[in-house]
Amino acid sequence: MATPQKPVDFLEDIFQRDTGVAINEGDRLIFAKQITLGLALISSAIMTGYACYPDNKALVALIEIIKIGALPMATPVISFYFTSGTKK
Repeated sequence: MATPQKPVDFLEDIFQRDTGVAINEGDRLIFAKQITLGLALISSAIMTGYACYPDNKALVALIEIIKIGALPMATPVISFYFTSGTKK
C-alpha cells in the first residue's frame, strides 16, 4: 500500500526565509558611509566640471539632477549621523 504524500506548498518552497545571512549595525553604518562618500565624490566632480565649463549642456543637466536628487537625499543621512543628542 502506498503511503500518503505530503501536499506540495509552492510558496513555502520558493520563498523560504534564510536566516543564515545577517548584517550587523556596524557593517550597515560602514556601507552607508561608503555610499555617502561615493555620492559626495561624484557630486563634487560634477560641480567642479560645471564651474570650469558652465556652458556645457550635459553638466547643466547633471547639476539639476544633483539639486533635485542628491542634496535632498543627503539631508536625512547627515541628520542621522549628527543628531541633536536628545533621546526620546
